[in-house]
Amino acid sequence: MILFENVWNQMMYDHDAGPEQGPERFVRFVDSFQSPWVGMYYDVGNHWKYGQPAEWIRAFGRRCVKLDVKGFSRAKNKFVEITGEDDDLPWAQVRAALADIGFTGWATAEVGGGGVERLKKVREQMQKALLG
Repeated sequence: MILFENVWNQMMYDHDAGPEQGPERFVRFVDSFQSPWVGMYYDVGNHWKYGQPAEWIRAFGRRCVKLDVKGFSRAKNKFVEITGEDDDLPWAQVRAALADIGFTGWATAEVGGGGVERLKKVREQMQKALLG
């Protein structure tokens, strides 16, 4: 599939606007291709600054094919550890929205790497974020 990711390039959102932006422009863009081979690679951490992740996920529905996961703090306006003390993403709402759309795709952690201990920590963070 060809997937569009919501990276910080100001495509389909207003960088200077607040965190209550909706997914409508992205949905229209993906749908404009009129192809089952075009979808969304939704970066949950990227968009917490601009919108409500659960709302976006539900609006994407079947278009949401893959997830990129990282923590973000609105309070500190920066990326943080997934589910860490500064991560204020509403992960329970994200899980509920993923269940609502029947998401079965891949999820990747977009974080700094390291050795085995770091990878174990990232796995635990991902499990906490996506499984509760």
